[in-house]
Amino acid sequence: MRSADSLLGETNVSILVVDDAKFTCEMLRRALAGAGYRDVRVANSAREGLGMLRDRSADILLADWLMPEMDGLSLTQRVRQIDEDTNHYTYVMLLTAKEGTDSLTEAFNHGVDDFISKSHDNSELLARVRGAGRVAVLQNHLLNANRQLLELSRERERSEWFDGPTGLPNRQFLDYQMERLLRHIESRGGGGCLAMTRINQLDAIRADHGDKIAKQVINTAATRLQQSVRPLDWVTRVGDNQFALLMQQPEDTGCHPGSFRRIHQALNLRAYKTDNGFLNIGAAVSLLELPRKTGVADTDTLLSRCEEGLDVSEASSSVHMVVPLERRR
Repeated sequence: MRSADSLLGETNVSILVVDDAKFTCEMLRRALAGAGYRDVRVANSAREGLGMLRDRSADILLADWLMPEMDGLSLTQRVRQIDEDTNHYTYVMLLTAKEGTDSLTEAFNHGVDDFISKSHDNSELLARVRGAGRVAVLQNHLLNANRQLLELSRERERSEWFDGPTGLPNRQFLDYQMERLLRHIESRGGGGCLAMTRINQLDAIRADHGDKIAKQVINTAATRLQQSVRPLDWVTRVGDNQFALLMQQPEDTGCHPGSFRRIHQALNLRAYKTDNGFLNIGAAVSLLELPRKTGVADTDTLLSRCEEGLDVSEASSSVHMVVPLERRR
């Protein structure tokens, strides 16, 4: 297994270049090889690239946004499904001539990590690839650690801090970490966010398809949440169809719904693969900024307040920001 510490800043990450223009593929391959990257594959269509990823995963995908048959956004969604099936993370960077915030928003909402304008000068591209490599290595190192944790927790299903079916930390663990984070914020500054998610139709899925399929949906949601958050954020299961996310912020910048849109998209945009086929399932996401002083509310109150926003999120099909307790009147 590759060590994250040994790979950060190095060039032995795996890169797949996908572009229908053979000349562009060759120019990118040469630029990457010249920068020291040894594991670079090229594909001249999205379908060819998907076949390569199924044979062997890549740390970074560089793909043209505008391609015939399947464009970069559609390719990204297919890659995210492969990632989900293989418990892997692929950093997706699209090459495009598009500009503006609308294009950026469209790309991020489809699971793209970064995009860069096509240019004859590859200096910016290589710098972004180096950063992408670090992110991909850390994320996959975390996924591997989570996989090991899952195996351990399943061996110890009676452990008081873990949820056996998903391998995620449970409500008791969340309470412990949230109390620690609240004390840290009060004494050292910074901030924190508590988010809750709910799989809205789980009871109906269980009634229509059985408990086995419902468990597959929950495990898929757990995987998507883990792949959507930062390495140091906590994803916990706090109910049959509910998860809670605890996130520390080094700066007191507050919590913003837009920052959690990617999590909402990950749970809602892609169908859930089950033994009964793909199911389209909705999920709600509610967000609460943690108080800056201890004693404002206990963990039960904070979770209840955050849970209150789930119905609003479901009705609006968007992330709902709950009014912080310190600002209520």
